[in-house]
Amino acid sequence: MNNDAKMDFLWKLTTASVADVLDGKGVLCSTIKSVSSAKKIVGRAFTASTPPGDMLTCYWALHEAPKGSVLVIDGGGYTEAAIWGSLMTFEAKIKGLAGVVINGSVRDTKNIKILDFPIYAITSSPRDGTIRSLGELGTNITCGGACVHPWDYVLGDDDGVVIIPSELIDKVIEKASESTEMEERIIKDIKKGKSLYNLFGLDEIVLKKEREDVRLINELMKDMGL
Repeated sequence: MNNDAKMDFLWKLTTASVADVLDGKGVLCSTIKSVSSAKKIVGRAFTASTPPGDMLTCYWALHEAPKGSVLVIDGGGYTEAAIWGSLMTFEAKIKGLAGVVINGSVRDTKNIKILDFPIYAITSSPRDGTIRSLGELGTNITCGGACVHPWDYVLGDDDGVVIIPSELIDKVIEKASESTEMEERIIKDIKKGKSLYNLFGLDEIVLKKEREDVRLINELMKDMGL
């Protein structure tokens, strides 16, 4: 499967199904959410790290990021000054980027929503960031608690953002496809009147837990001489 085919397939997946395959690894912190009207991101990461509250590296990254890439910026989680705005969003859209993920704040959110371009961030702030310090481009970063390497795969939707290491993309596509097929079968079973409680074997787990609790109580009473 070539890269274009992998991208097409990722569009069919959800962050939830991918997170399951990765056992929760690669999931950005829950505070990083879509701040735009376009809420789906699929692409490969162009990484940047910037000193908290400084925009210089963000402008540099925007200039250097290639078409089709997802610009992933680690701003250290600082939220009291915006390091991204609507003009930058407009340029990113014109350049043909796939989206932007920011571990920090943005501003001009009303205009960002109008532009209908996928931007994920922690929150917004009207305070403008500084242009004083230079960070790095194209390096391994930690964004929202997840490790991001240059050209890792990025998937974002209503639930959040997940990073897929490039060496695991084939496994993720295979396993996530199986998960999707399983969910479709479960939906059919629910329509037939079955319960998730039984389909997931939770009845057996509950019964086992009840037996363990009874055993522990009996042992405790025995130790107390009752």
